[in-house]
Amino acid sequence: MRTSVPLVLRTSTVTAALAGAMLVPAAAGAAFAAPVTATPQMAAVAAPAAVAATDNSRYEGKAVYIGEGLVAVLRNKVEGPEAWIREVGPKWKPGDDYLSARVVVVIDRGAPASEVYGLTAKLTNPSTTHPVLVVTTKAGVAKSYPLPAGKAGSECRVGPKNQPLGAGVRADLYFGSNGPEVFLFEGGDDRGFARLEINEPSLPESQGIIVRILNPRGAAPVLEWKTQGGAGAPFGRASFPKLPKGCKPNYELSETKPAPKPTAPAPAKPKPQTVVVPKGPVAAGAELGTEAGEGAGAGAPVAVAGAGVLAAAAVLGAAFAVRSRRARSRG
Repeated sequence: MRTSVPLVLRTSTVTAALAGAMLVPAAAGAAFAAPVTATPQMAAVAAPAAVAATDNSRYEGKAVYIGEGLVAVLRNKVEGPEAWIREVGPKWKPGDDYLSARVVVVIDRGAPASEVYGLTAKLTNPSTTHPVLVVTTKAGVAKSYPLPAGKAGSECRVGPKNQPLGAGVRADLYFGSNGPEVFLFEGGDDRGFARLEINEPSLPESQGIIVRILNPRGAAPVLEWKTQGGAGAPFGRASFPKLPKGCKPNYELSETKPAPKPTAPAPAKPKPQTVVVPKGPVAAGAELGTEAGEGAGAGAPVAVAGAGVLAAAAVLGAAFAVRSRRARSRG
């Protein structure tokens, strides 16, 4: 009976576990099958997400057909002047959908020109309140498409200031309420390959050239560059355009102070040399060495050596005299 009780308990436990496992899928299926009624609070939370998913205001604009099955969606809002070139096909007409069409290229201040499907599209007067998109065909026929007018005073920005940097590189310098801004171009291409601004004021080393904004958060930033020459070649520098009157930066001005130049340590003062003049009989030798025109270090040893030789000779002479007297007395 001692062994049968545990067996019965184990059997009951296993049976209950199996029954529970069989009931779980059925309960789960019933739960998923039952319709869920959203509460007013849940519906209110989900509504903004649905609106955000269908909000195309960032990409909407004035759509104009420019040929070759392309439309240019012209915008000029807080992002600045833009022309979104989309592929809609040759049968597109004003009023048709364009947001679902594929974007071929975006033209803006950073990349103000591009060639697409044999057309050259260029954004002119990008820093004014009335920029214009000019599209030129292979045959040289140009047509202008004005962008929506920007709000007067909506952008406190001046430029561009064109600055050649050498080695076929040039820069367009801007200065606005958001700080200095630089667009870099290579060769005769109007498409910029890099952009520098207050938070990224320097090109990465991988570019192989040095272009950077000095004092990017200061009132008078400076563009510095070195595009050719070795380590000893001088840097080029150019100032940015000045902010128009009434414009204030949107950040706190802080000048970058140059690192202090290392100062050479002051030369150590030489310690005074002391000459020890020997006392006693050797002192005479030291004085003689000095009188002979020799240095203290050379005269003293010579004088000491001379005195020692004389003393030894005197001792030997005295000993020789004593021995001579003794010999005579014995004889």
